[in-house]
Amino acid sequence: MRSQGSEHLFFRHFTRQGPIEGLCILLVTHLLPDRPHFIQALAQVGRIGAILPKPKSAHGETLAWACQHFPVLELNRQWSNCPQQVVARIAPLVAAHERLVILDIGGYFARTQAQLAECFGPRFLGVVEMTENGHQRYALEPLMAPVLSVARSPLKQAEDIQIGLSVVYSAESLARTLNRTFNVCQAALFGYGKVGRSIARELRCRNLHLELVETDELRQVEALSHGFKLVDKAQALARAELVVCSTGNGSLNLEDLAALRPGAMLASVTSADDEFAFSLAELPWLSEEVCPHVLALTRPDGSIIFLLNRGEAVNFVHGAVIGEYVYLVLAEIIEGMRLLAEFPMVPGLRELPPDLMRTIARHWLADFHGVTQ
Repeated sequence: MRSQGSEHLFFRHFTRQGPIEGLCILLVTHLLPDRPHFIQALAQVGRIGAILPKPKSAHGETLAWACQHFPVLELNRQWSNCPQQVVARIAPLVAAHERLVILDIGGYFARTQAQLAECFGPRFLGVVEMTENGHQRYALEPLMAPVLSVARSPLKQAEDIQIGLSVVYSAESLARTLNRTFNVCQAALFGYGKVGRSIARELRCRNLHLELVETDELRQVEALSHGFKLVDKAQALARAELVVCSTGNGSLNLEDLAALRPGAMLASVTSADDEFAFSLAELPWLSEEVCPHVLALTRPDGSIIFLLNRGEAVNFVHGAVIGEYVYLVLAEIIEGMRLLAEFPMVPGLRELPPDLMRTIARHWLADFHGVTQ
């Protein structure tokens, strides 16, 4: 593997300036096997006040390692959206002399950043957000602190392409446990965003009959220009044997599940609570795990549909592996954190400077691929 052994060399470019005095880091993260390299790099820049593992994506051994070395705090949207609970849980993690920065994935603190700004005052430096879903959550709020988003950077786009490939790989692997293949399969993709575009291209390579459901006019034009067929939701649900949802915005509800073609397989690109407008725990239908990570739902008429990875992000079944591309974005997060600490900013949503992204790309190309100017 090209990245093996190169992570330490790569992260050294972003830690050699030394620690930032009095910096407390609150880290929301997928605790995947590749994440300790990143966490160790962060610990060289500031003190990690707590790690908040993303629900449904905590690798057992990695979680055990994190608990051994750092405070670990359970994360959910119930308490992260509650002003009183956020302050009560986070305030004790930050020493009186420290400044706080939050590294977020999915906009967990979008609704409560104002309360944190009120609690900590200028000691709350702001947030670095990694995902498009989180970017949109912060964009909807009146921001009382600076938020640096890497969700739409060119470096994140390179990672998003790899995410699309990993989603299709995992979805097809789970389909095969049901003795089904993707060849000449009727498929529907909801959402033609950055990851959706990658999924669409990869599915087309697998010889599927693919239809797209997209509500944004500009993305509809783009999808048509790339040779994809647009349909409405009702048409897609009635025909598709495979449905992949890549909107992060409640694409399907219970009525939509009832409208799915019998035997349809449903896969999500992000967490179920973001992608679907239904709760698995509240579904009134009989459910059974018929294969590892595949849940069969029996509808009132006796027909069955299948939830791949129980409706959670399907690529996490196989560790969401995207190779060395993940390090591009992790480096952006470190540099965004340093910017917030060294150059105080007014509240608002912004991105990293292009020159900084080029520097990250240059180091990555040299360390992982031997490409130099």
